[in-house]
Amino acid sequence: MMEDNKGNINKTKDVDANQLNFLKIDMLKRGSHALSLMLRNEDIIVGLNGKTFRGTQKILNQKLKDEETKIITIFRKEIFFNVKADGPLGIILVEVGSEEADELLIKTQEYFKSINDLSEYREFEIYRGKKNFYDVIEIQDNSLLASLLPFIWFYHHRLYSPLFLMVATFLLLGSIAWWLFLTAWVILTIYMSKGSMSLLRGYCLFQEMRPYMKVYAFSNKQAQEIIRSLDKKSNYRFPFIAPPEVI
Repeated sequence: MMEDNKGNINKTKDVDANQLNFLKIDMLKRGSHALSLMLRNEDIIVGLNGKTFRGTQKILNQKLKDEETKIITIFRKEIFFNVKADGPLGIILVEVGSEEADELLIKTQEYFKSINDLSEYREFEIYRGKKNFYDVIEIQDNSLLASLLPFIWFYHHRLYSPLFLMVATFLLLGSIAWWLFLTAWVILTIYMSKGSMSLLRGYCLFQEMRPYMKVYAFSNKQAQEIIRSLDKKSNYRFPFIAPPEVI
């Protein structure tokens, strides 16, 4: 009798698991965490931390509170990509229809078999400008190169206008007094250790580019491949993939 009861419990759990569906974003809300992650309406949440996720919004919110790592896998326009979350999304999610969910489950399982360990991934911000032009920025808390060798860092990122202004300022200060040059250098290195990300974001906005999406990817190249899957005409400031095909 005990074995029969255990079997019935296991069957019940299997049935409950099969009845769970994926969750889809119904409507974004201003000030929500989902909006800060640049998610969109109709995006489907198919995974959490490298595993297929199907369940209720309450279960998802609890996992996003409890889990130390919070990597959400999104399905958008037949494309899978990941985003790094800080907690619950702060929006209302709806369940995906059962017929659509069955096909999506197979695709999701195949996707997770094909990707690398998510612990090796990095976070990227993508900005979009005119004529399908994109800039991909890797999110970093600080940059050693920007702090120690700011001139090289500016040249590496092709920030020529601020580089020219900075060189002119240092030449002017050096012509007045050596200690002014040294003081400015110390201040610049301290600022650049924490402010390099702000400069990159600000330069994108200065070039009339707007935030497009966030991606948690293995490399800059993989991030560009995701964008190319969504926009066949995409071009990049630092291309790691072939130019788009001429249609």
